[in-house]
Amino acid sequence: MSKTIPKDKTYPKLSKATSGYVENPYFEKADLNKGYFCNDCIYFIEDDDCAIVTKGGPDVDGNESGVIAPHGLCTLWVPDEGKTE
Repeated sequence: MSKTIPKDKTYPKLSKATSGYVENPYFEKADLNKGYFCNDCIYFIEDDDCAIVTKGGPDVDGNESGVIAPHGLCTLWVPDEGKTE
């Protein structure tokens, strides 16, 4: 059974840097159902958003992409057990 949070509500959001968010381009074509990627987090909102991390601003490496990437990851990751292998 998949644990999800309601995506139609507004939650307080942390910055990418505060949440420890980072994107690694080497994982863009990885199997996102294996590992600690945003794609398999209960907070991830299809296709490029997160319920608790802002899309704008720099990540921990100082890079700005303007999205929450499916291949990104952060310290707040909670598995969506219905998706993660």
